[in-house]
Amino acid sequence: MADRSKAEVVLRLFGVNLEQQGRGFYVSLEMLAIARGVYLAHAEDPETVADLLDNRADASYKRTSHDLARRIATKARIVEGDEELGKAVELDSPETIETLHALFSSLLVEIPGRRTQPSWFGAHIYPFVGELIHYDAVERRIKQSDASPKKSAKKRKQAGKVAAGINAPSIERYLFRDGGSWAYKVLRSDFDPDRKETTRQGLRDLVQDSGTPLGNLAKALSMHDFDYDEEPVESSDSEIKLHEDLSPWPELLRDGARNIVARTAAVPRAKRTESLMHWVPYCLARHQLQLARQKLGAIDRESILLDFGNEATPLRRESQKNLAGFRNDIVNAINAQAREMIKEAEGDESRRQRYERFTKEVGTAVQSPRGFFSETLAAVGALNAPVGRRHFTMKPPMLESLVSATVPQGTELEFDQFCALIYEKYGLVVENKVAARSPLASEVDQSFLDHNGKAFREKLAAIGLLTQYSDATSMVQGEPR
Repeated sequence: MADRSKAEVVLRLFGVNLEQQGRGFYVSLEMLAIARGVYLAHAEDPETVADLLDNRADASYKRTSHDLARRIATKARIVEGDEELGKAVELDSPETIETLHALFSSLLVEIPGRRTQPSWFGAHIYPFVGELIHYDAVERRIKQSDASPKKSAKKRKQAGKVAAGINAPSIERYLFRDGGSWAYKVLRSDFDPDRKETTRQGLRDLVQDSGTPLGNLAKALSMHDFDYDEEPVESSDSEIKLHEDLSPWPELLRDGARNIVARTAAVPRAKRTESLMHWVPYCLARHQLQLARQKLGAIDRESILLDFGNEATPLRRESQKNLAGFRNDIVNAINAQAREMIKEAEGDESRRQRYERFTKEVGTAVQSPRGFFSETLAAVGALNAPVGRRHFTMKPPMLESLVSATVPQGTELEFDQFCALIYEKYGLVVENKVAARSPLASEVDQSFLDHNGKAFREKLAAIGLLTQYSDATSMVQGEPR
């Protein structure tokens, strides 16, 4: 009952189910899986255009589980009784198994803070090429009734492969929690036709078949997955609300995604994919914070102090204080939303009591949505660490994503202009000139901000995104040089 109440409150407040389990890269993995699924649903029909961003809530798409490749990557048990599979990919050869394991284990998405190797269904493959993109899956018990003639051909085949009563892969949501559906809805509902078309073409380039040796291998293995979609499935995101009137982040996601995926000539596919993987979850976490602050009546734009130094300073302590305050904002906003829903439930005693129980348990109930915010930022490198004393920063992959999302293709910005722009668009404070315009001006001594700005400049130069032309002129580019 409490879980149901929490889901209702979180959905009303944020417009999408935000749970710790679906944090970080799972957001972008789910979004790419939907886009790839739409591509697959139409790829074999030459008369149907694979419109990745068709503005329909019930678009159909195919899901690939990649359960075989993921089981090989984690050395999980290959489902027993599938002799056809063993012959097809020669899994009876130890050398083949070890080679495939070495390859696919190196392609797994890294989840910060994970202390033990997950089960195969907790491991996801980084989508460097379209053929590697996959949906979620989990293990379920095979039932004898699945062998019934009334069941689909796939179910009968599965039941025939293994004995009833054992666990086997089932393609379904496990770690995907609708964050990717939110992002895909943001992109497909873009009101700017030119931007949407550019995003569509760039996204298609990422999710379509690459035809590379790695792609061909992944595609060959996926043909022997235990579970797969025979026909496209219909998905509805009608319950997801974008709240564009309350937050700029859906629009910032669209702008950033367009700038990232449009760099088809200048930036390799893997680098574009990596930038998109970081940008999408970052936007959703910031969207969550914005909506929480709006619920609490905040009228000022939040300022986020990014620390690029190598030692503890008053600036770092202010950034830590920043983060703690924002986490509290999310908790307080969920409380406020629950109280509001109690008032709305007057006359419906069961609903009112359900929300009242939720408010009494809110200390534990909000840990998951609050964890989504901080653990998502940690996963993409927007915090210094997933646990312990944390502060806002940007590690190289996240910094590359930020620059790629902000600086349009083929352009460059002077360093001070770039710092001013990321403050105006995202509320990010890095150096003293920008800080003077933010509420943080009186909180941190200018000397620390000046030093931080120099460290930021050096970080950009180190990853090839800043060129120093003279002592007075430094230019930030959207592509490494």
